[in-house]
Amino acid sequence: MNLDAALRLLEQRHNAVFSIHTLHPAFLECEALRLAPDQYLHHGEFCRATKMHGGQAVCVRNKDRSLAVARFGRPFHGTCPFGVWDYAFPVRPGAELIAVIYAGSFRITDQPAPSPEKIAALHRACSFLNDLILLEIALWRKTAGTGKQRPRDYYIRNIEFLIDRHFSNDLSLEDAAETLRVSPNYLGELIKRQTGKNFRELLLERRIREAKVYLKLHRNHSITQIATLCGFHDSNYFSTCFHRLTGVSPRQYRESGRD
Repeated sequence: MNLDAALRLLEQRHNAVFSIHTLHPAFLECEALRLAPDQYLHHGEFCRATKMHGGQAVCVRNKDRSLAVARFGRPFHGTCPFGVWDYAFPVRPGAELIAVIYAGSFRITDQPAPSPEKIAALHRACSFLNDLILLEIALWRKTAGTGKQRPRDYYIRNIEFLIDRHFSNDLSLEDAAETLRVSPNYLGELIKRQTGKNFRELLLERRIREAKVYLKLHRNHSITQIATLCGFHDSNYFSTCFHRLTGVSPRQYRESGRD
């Protein structure tokens, strides 16, 4: 069973949201471990609405704190600043943290905190996902994951994949380099040579492409909401970048007939 299918099945079975924060190149290269875009993020309805209405920066800081705790290697659970409860399960084949599984997304202001039985059920579900991931990682290491430096097109292909999946977050060149197991300097120089652009330019272009879709197809969303959904914490900066890349403001683009 592919990892994405397993996540969907467990969501239905436990009436919970499952997502995985990945930190290992196998999640980019191994087809069985690739996820749908929403599965890399907390994608419950309340979380999506919160990010849309300006809560993205708080969510990012809370995720960073949970990742720091996960490096100790033990499962834990807690509530975010917006009252959303999650169970976090670190995936560590050894001393290295390669992923964190999140299960729950229960807003405990609207319902009681999960019972011990519910927490135990989520733990079993996460343990199953952990075993599935470790099995696929072991197979990947035998066939492809030799640790040797990859061809240049491998890094460019997976940079595009990373940006496509994480453009709405605070993705940095250092984050991408850590995931791909190369130095930021090497990766940055490679991107520049192969594309003629730097990492931030590629990320910005992806965000603006997504913003164009929102502006045309989601007219009920404000400019500020669209900026947040596309990874911008400041709507003024978003408008400046949008104008620089398209020649018009977000509002002008929305009102025009341009594609």
